Amino acid sequence: MPILTRLGLPGTEQAWAALGFTVVDGEFRIGQVACTIGEPAWGFDETQSAPEVLGVPYLAADTAPHPAVARPDRTSNGSASDTVHPNGVTIVDHVVYWMPNLDEGAANLTAVLGIAPRRRFFPRGPEGPEMAFYRVGEPFIEAVGSGLPADLAGVAFLTPDLDAAVAAIRAAGGPIGDPRPAVQGGRIAPVWRGHLDWGIAFMEPKPRT
Repeated sequence: MPILTRLGLPGTEQAWAALGFTVVDGEFRIGQVACTIGEPAWGFDETQSAPEVLGVPYLAADTAPHPAVARPDRTSNGSASDTVHPNGVTIVDHVVYWMPNLDEGAANLTAVLGIAPRRRFFPRGPEGPEMAFYRVGEPFIEAVGSGLPADLAGVAFLTPDLDAAVAAIRAAGGPIGDPRPAVQGGRIAPVWRGHLDWGIAFMEPKPRT
């Protein structure tokens, strides 16, 4: 399975720090994903064909954050642990990939990644856009037939305690909405669009039954 290991994010270091992330020299890590602030982009540990066909800037492995950021922090007993962020985020839940046409775009994505989508359906009902979902390590790619040019349109982060995440983000000066039920279950709190002019949300998984 290909793994999303690198993610480029728009904006400034200050804008992401205001969302409760620990940023060092414009870089930070979330689980398996090394994030670099600059422009929306992505990179994978392997691809089956040229990623340029996807229409999204590609982060080669040598552009990933420097080792001091890319390596997980160490606990007092020397074992590896993920970087601790004030917002409590531990995983990139999904990235949103817009494509003009889902049939052609999904075919290209399948060719590049070497895997088929896990699901393809209309999650918001017949009046909403059709989407295809690809598992790429910890995150999913949420591929959307938007009728718009190919682009990375946003990202959602997973946190075990959404109320605490919202409180931490507001304390850091970040504009975020109140938690509400998410379409896929659990709860979601969106960041105000004007903050970075990009789709950003924080999610809490639905309770296990």
